[in-house]
Amino acid sequence: MSVDRLIAVVLLLVAFAALTVSKAAPFLDDLAGPVRMGVVVVGVASGLTGVWLWLRRSPR
Repeated sequence: MSVDRLIAVVLLLVAFAALTVSKAAPFLDDLAGPVRMGVVVVGVASGLTGVWLWLRRSPR
């Protein structure tokens, strides 16, 4: 497995965790709006970057 794929897996796990926290965690309701939005933005950015790295062709 290439380094790109390993990083992609980590980023996709971060995105999944952010999605889970934003939808299922009751403690997130107590946080301020910008913090909740930050969790969502980090999740989306991690997911998109993970997919991009996974689908990118290796330089070989």
